[in-house]
Amino acid sequence: MADEGTCPRCEEHTMMTPPEINALSRTTREPNDVPMWVCSDCGMDEGLEDAFFTGATPQTEWPVAARTFDYMIKQIFNARITNEVKNG
Repeated sequence: MADEGTCPRCEEHTMMTPPEINALSRTTREPNDVPMWVCSDCGMDEGLEDAFFTGATPQTEWPVAARTFDYMIKQIFNARITNEVKNG
């Protein structure tokens, strides 16, 4: 299990403070669920899983070995950086 400063879904990224700055996991959207915050990349991955599959990877399968849409997330990040450099 990840410590408080590490994303519980990927155990890779450091979480930002306060926790609400991070992404609210789509696995905690029911009224009685305890909010679970994940890193931005995992939040994006869950959103894409929700859009293209039958929902986000359940917490029982955390930590994930790899993000389902990791390649796409990296491409988006690289495009943002390239755009910022061009328009910098």
